[in-house]
Amino acid sequence: MPKVIFTPSQKSAEVEPKTKLLLAGRKAGVEIRFACASCRCGTCAVLVRSATSGVSPMSPMKAEETKLLTRLKLSTDGSIRLACQARVESDCSIDLDFQETYDTPKGFEDDEA
Repeated sequence: MPKVIFTPSQKSAEVEPKTKLLLAGRKAGVEIRFACASCRCGTCAVLVRSATSGVSPMSPMKAEETKLLTRLKLSTDGSIRLACQARVESDCSIDLDFQETYDTPKGFEDDEA
């Protein structure tokens, strides 16, 4: 089973493959900031660190997630993922400090720009 380590707390959880990051965080006992949990607001964006350089430890991004990250002007290269959408495929580290430096614009989920 894949192991997810959440930094900076270093709390971790082993999860079944394809488990959403939000659920992995709950299992590890860490708080991942989120609001809608349905790929509308971007509040749950986290920084993904791969255990194997160049290989994504997460499921491929769906078009809806890519579109929202683009609107938020965040990277779509897989280094930033929405915890409500990304599913764990292999061991990884999730940097939750990113949530302290990034803030979704207020009312963004209502903006269809």
